Amino acid sequence: MIIEKQWHQVKNVLQGKLDEIFSIAPDATAEFDSLLAHEEINALGYVRNFPHLTCVMCSIEEGELLGFARGQRKLDRDFKALTADVALLPATCYKVYLGLQGQRLDGSRVESCIARCFRHEDKALDRYRAFNFTMKEYVYLGTAEGAQAHLEAGYDRLFSFFAQLGINAGCEEANDPFFDSGSGVARLSALTPTKRELVFDGHAVSSLNYHRDYFGEKFDIRLEDNFVHTSCVAFGLERWISMLKDRFGNAADALAALEGA
Repeated sequence: MIIEKQWHQVKNVLQGKLDEIFSIAPDATAEFDSLLAHEEINALGYVRNFPHLTCVMCSIEEGELLGFARGQRKLDRDFKALTADVALLPATCYKVYLGLQGQRLDGSRVESCIARCFRHEDKALDRYRAFNFTMKEYVYLGTAEGAQAHLEAGYDRLFSFFAQLGINAGCEEANDPFFDSGSGVARLSALTPTKRELVFDGHAVSSLNYHRDYFGEKFDIRLEDNFVHTSCVAFGLERWISMLKDRFGNAADALAALEGA
């Protein structure tokens, strides 16, 4: 999705408004790059659970370079001689857990973060759904009770925000699109749902996710003697821009509504 001119200003104001809603200081957000080492994305378990959505950044193998330089080869679906150098980030919060690996926290915290993310979507692409997108997240690390409270507070704040903008949104229980629905993680997710999506006109624009102590245990992140529980409130910023376009029609009215909310 191309965000042009005035709509880029809307995107910037939206980010500031979301920080305000979640009580995040202007200098407290980390912006991550979009690259993961092979061992990092494997450790996260993403490729095991979502191999169909995984994206990698490839380079042309050295022995093939001259053919391209001479115009004898071209990139197409038949060309396979590519080396997968790194994986591309599918969710911003993963960088938080990787960065805190092996640490002992002195208290619960909320991390504000943003990054360009990549997923090889298995559904039709449109103004709301793309292979690459900007994901802004507010990630809680602490106790199980605190993780749930973070999500409930986020739910209340967002629906108050929707009301101020005159946006008619709903909330639906959701499951992540596991490749193998019979895997242990997929079965647990289905039995005890931990994901809700905020939906506008059939499109998910935000998600509320509870990970239990999955990432705390996987990356040995502890609060006192216990693995941290984590939860996150996530925003696809391009989806929000599409929603604001559908609601207001033009950038000036969307900007005025955001600034007045």
